Amino acid sequence: MTDFAIPDWWGGLTGERLGVVWLDPADWEPAWQHVEESGAMSLEHRDVDDELLRKGKLLVGTGPESVRRWTRQRLAAAWYVDPDEPDVLWCALGGFYPAWLWVPVEPTAAGVREVLGEPFPAAPAARVELSRFVRGFLGLRHLVTVPEVPAEEGVPPWEAVPAEDVVVADGSSLDRYAKIVKFLDPQPWGSARQEDPYPEETPGGGGRMVPSLMDLAPIRDGHRLQRLGRVPSMTWRTLHSRSQLSIEIHTREVVCAAVRYRPSPGSHRPVVRRINEVHGERYPEDLPLDVIGVLGGWEFGVEDDLARSLDDPDDADAVGAGLRCLAALWHGDLRRSLELREWAAHPDPAVRANLAMIAHSYNHRFLLQELALSETDAEELARLEDLLYHEPDPDAFNAFHDDFGGAAIMVDEDGDPVGAWEDE
Repeated sequence: MTDFAIPDWWGGLTGERLGVVWLDPADWEPAWQHVEESGAMSLEHRDVDDELLRKGKLLVGTGPESVRRWTRQRLAAAWYVDPDEPDVLWCALGGFYPAWLWVPVEPTAAGVREVLGEPFPAAPAARVELSRFVRGFLGLRHLVTVPEVPAEEGVPPWEAVPAEDVVVADGSSLDRYAKIVKFLDPQPWGSARQEDPYPEETPGGGGRMVPSLMDLAPIRDGHRLQRLGRVPSMTWRTLHSRSQLSIEIHTREVVCAAVRYRPSPGSHRPVVRRINEVHGERYPEDLPLDVIGVLGGWEFGVEDDLARSLDDPDDADAVGAGLRCLAALWHGDLRRSLELREWAAHPDPAVRANLAMIAHSYNHRFLLQELALSETDAEELARLEDLLYHEPDPDAFNAFHDDFGGAAIMVDEDGDPVGAWEDE
């Protein structure tokens, strides 16, 4: 397909050793013929954007590859040129990336190396090396959903096909869904593990992956356990940036996504800026693109969105719910969490009850003290003082409704099993 001029830079760039397999110009094909499913949910307006951005672009190269841990799925980057804009090369870090995540690249060896990062994919990192952090509100527990991914006999779980129906995002449904999302390595870990516990190679050696091991190993080895006293969470490593993306359930109901990451390359940031402008998002501009590929299936609420629920102090239901959501976003940030004290004297007991639950869930003794100082009801004051002087046990709620076939779901700080309870 060569009914247009080959870009002037083509000969020089394709002679470089960059890990890219450049196609013969006679084999260039329209980008819309190379739509690869990512497995991730996507909102309708983003699908429309993907179609618009693919128009006119041609696939001109593939590679280098990334491999999803234990699956042997080899996922190559893809490179595109728009004949109407020949001085720009477009990079999809994986052929499954939608076009709204493609990065415009200067068509030089330096430009290609910068957009990929060195090494590609990024090296695995400990939590302390993931220097940036962001948390967003996804919704209440019974309203956050994922596609149903039914098991199919003889089909590896990472190759399963999602159904059209959606289901509530509990531990089992999140696990099955994440296995088909190519932006993620498919192995989750719970809050009992603070570091990624999985080896790069398949357990047992030999490099051969038994599909059932993908489901068995996390439970057998205790990696799906929740830790009593920590916010219940499920965490995955992303494919390219090696970020850690967690789904958390705060105060039994508030679902958040939390991400620890290294800042993305500078060339990626205009892409995030455009997503924020066009799609009304407020992602940090240095947030890695593979993370956004996962988060793009949900509404990602930030503090400004949630603070509106506090605009009418007389609406006790909205204020109470808003405070629980903000407390979740502020978890780990003491300076912001101290702002909860400002509501301790609210006249409605329902608001104060929500604050007491927040204080218990996060062990905010300062908030219990503030509530006690403001309380005028003798019976409620006695209850607050009892919480202060006789600290109750941490909440053992089975937030993800996990069922490991009789195996422990939660452990204490010594690693001993703890009985968990459910609300239904």
